[in-house]
Amino acid sequence: MAVTPQQFFEKNMKWVALILLFLLMFKFMQGCNRNMGNTIKEKTYVHTIDSLNKKYNSLKEESQDSIKKLNFELRLSSEKTKSANDRATAVQSAVEKLKSNTTITVKGAEEVKDTTKKK
Repeated sequence: MAVTPQQFFEKNMKWVALILLFLLMFKFMQGCNRNMGNTIKEKTYVHTIDSLNKKYNSLKEESQDSIKKLNFELRLSSEKTKSANDRATAVQSAVEKLKSNTTITVKGAEEVKDTTKKK
């Protein structure tokens, strides 16, 4: 004898309700797990972005400090070079003045001969 759908649902209403409740709970838990996974990934991404921003900012500050330090050293070495050139010029002018005021004769300089033998 054939069972009509109405008779089947009346007979097995508890099982149908239990299966639908189980499927509903399964889908609810699946959605919660998916949401929790998204939340965890979002926190991880935010943490990574923050740490990268901090590292970028610290490297930027270090590079700015290094640039300032190197510029200072460059100016300092430029001043040292200028000072050394000024001193060299002063020494050279003093030597020229001294040379123009004195006459130096070396005795025996004409007699120096080349003692190396050529083969």
